[in-house]
Amino acid sequence: MKISLDNQLFKAAMPVMAQIESHGYEAYFVGGCVRDSLLGLPIHDIDITSSAQPQEIEAIFKHTIDVGKEHGTIIVMWDQVPYEVTTFRIEGKYSDHRRPDSVAFVRNLQEDTLRRDFTVNALALDRQGQVYDFHDGLKDLKAERIRAVGNAEARFQEDGLRMMRALRFASQLGFSIEETTLRAIQKLAPTLKYISMERIRIEFSKFLLGSYLHTALPYFLDSNLSEYLLLPQGKVDSAIAELSDLLEETRNQFFANEESFVWMLFLQKLGLDQAKMKKLLRKWTFSNKFIDQVLAFDTLMHFETELFWSSQTAYAYNLNLLEPVQAYRLFRGEKTSKDIVEIKASLPMQDRQDMLVDGKDVMAALELKQGGPLIGQILAIIEAKILHGELSNEQEAIISFVKENWQGGGE
Repeated sequence: MKISLDNQLFKAAMPVMAQIESHGYEAYFVGGCVRDSLLGLPIHDIDITSSAQPQEIEAIFKHTIDVGKEHGTIIVMWDQVPYEVTTFRIEGKYSDHRRPDSVAFVRNLQEDTLRRDFTVNALALDRQGQVYDFHDGLKDLKAERIRAVGNAEARFQEDGLRMMRALRFASQLGFSIEETTLRAIQKLAPTLKYISMERIRIEFSKFLLGSYLHTALPYFLDSNLSEYLLLPQGKVDSAIAELSDLLEETRNQFFANEESFVWMLFLQKLGLDQAKMKKLLRKWTFSNKFIDQVLAFDTLMHFETELFWSSQTAYAYNLNLLEPVQAYRLFRGEKTSKDIVEIKASLPMQDRQDMLVDGKDVMAALELKQGGPLIGQILAIIEAKILHGELSNEQEAIISFVKENWQGGGE
């Protein structure tokens, strides 16, 4: 089978492939870029595999970065774009169920594909658009099926994360999971305990955000994997089922693709308060910024209608938090004629940094040489007066207000 490589990402990578081939080595596009191109989906990055060994890649190109030479991976910089080039390899035993104890470089593409997780990810393309398929990946693409390369149990014993990846692809692509592959997941679910939480988090989040979560859900429920996730046992399956129904209903709404918002909905379905939400998200290795977003979303979701659509709330929160919550609340039928974006735009200032005086200005106005709690209190009063339209956000007006109320020890 041959396809046209019209995508600009493929075209931009062609010189890298050509350079490798000009030195007598083979080079192919491989992995997700091939799969998604064959499915007519957007591709986001390019992976290249080659018969050239790492030191040979380094000799061919002037600008390279060693990101895993011992495992065969070198970054090639071409026109200021990084391309990951990995040598054909076979892998040794996976003692820790996460990474191979050893790798051996080979010169044969087919041998290299034996180490890949699923048949649809084991497809390769050369520069002429010729597809190389050693495991019936094209047949599985046509059947919309996720099937492990070779022996499914062996693939999952090598790296337990592949079980989560199977579910993620089912959710993202809308594919079924082939029966033997699913049985292997059910049997080997306990090996998930060997996988770092960070790696699980990435795959599980993609699973939750998949456009076909609703059709992938039965596979998750049958997989036994929920028993090995750091989630409240006894509630996980029902919570994901409820979340799936909700996201299916709201799939075309932009908030359904906002990771922190979806996690907030999921944690609410689990019945967690904010203290437990925070504790769980930390266990799942989310960043403090992400956790703060989830908790802010949860707070905003509990506001009464009048409070949410108020200048007070519009001033206190950024639009990246306000807009998803507004969209969700309106979608769920909440009645209001107000728009939080318009309310925020109409504010006399967006945050305290927009205030035309600061602590130093207040101290100068009061002829103070040293600050203290009083300065902060005065600034808070000024801020509130401006927001309520009781004081103009002009330096002269504010300084005059300060002198009138606090000069000479006034309160």
